[in-house]
Amino acid sequence: MRTRALLLSALVPLAGSCARPETATADKDPALAARIEHLVDTFLTADDDAKTAAALTDARGIFERDGIPSRARVGDAAAYGFVLINMLGQPPDLRLQFSAKVQKEAARQALPEDALAFANARRRRTEVEERYRARAPSHPELRDRISQLLKDDQAVRQKAGFDRTAMEAADRRTAGPLKAIFDRYGVPTYDMVGVQAAADFVVMVQHQPPAFRLEVLPRLKANVDAGQADPGAYAMVYDRTERDQGRKQLYGEALECTTGKALEEAPLVDAPSVNLRRAALGLMRMELYARLVRENSPDICGSVAASGRR
Repeated sequence: MRTRALLLSALVPLAGSCARPETATADKDPALAARIEHLVDTFLTADDDAKTAAALTDARGIFERDGIPSRARVGDAAAYGFVLINMLGQPPDLRLQFSAKVQKEAARQALPEDALAFANARRRRTEVEERYRARAPSHPELRDRISQLLKDDQAVRQKAGFDRTAMEAADRRTAGPLKAIFDRYGVPTYDMVGVQAAADFVVMVQHQPPAFRLEVLPRLKANVDAGQADPGAYAMVYDRTERDQGRKQLYGEALECTTGKALEEAPLVDAPSVNLRRAALGLMRMELYARLVRENSPDICGSVAASGRR
């Protein structure tokens, strides 16, 4: 699944964003709901950057004119989707403004619960990204090494022309350097390599043997607790490690190849609550995530279980 580099302060209420009675039937706006759902679909699936940018511009216009459409007005899916695309796709300053408005909506329970949690988590992520954007990493050479390793890791995971043998060979090439980095530095932190390289290291760990993932997991959790790693990255490795040991996953990050050779969600602990758990870490709803994994993954299925991670 491709990454959107979007992927992803208080705001004075904007004109037209005043609270509306949530129970008024007249306030329902199916046309706006359909428009938002189309914008969400475009944002998540379009391969054309111009179409994605146009969808975000339209979403911004809705926000500036109407505020954040409530669940009562546009339904659960559109209300959630509007929060999703704005908190993932808009520039940092607008994301922070948008999240401030989300907090105002929380007081009257106008939005889905997981939309509120998602906005809060993504606001924290945005604040971290902005803080480190202007800060030089303590180990720039390590950042550059991780970035170079990622190119090899990702080059063999493209959907077009996918070759499992080439992927497995690339993972073997990457194994030694990743282990050397881990043995010397542990799991690289934001302070050491910046936000992007710290996340990239974890993505590559996900493609390594179970024993290495298990070794990395507690060090990654310590980084998360110290504010030096992304909780969503921890969820990815945690779920894969649980599946390695035959246990149910917690966050829904692991998709596996079924006997029908299709990626499906691996078994979950407390499945009805998974979207709230995901939202608290800044992860999108399970059904959206699973759809994107299936649509954007190469043909990795067969007899070997696979993760849904890119």
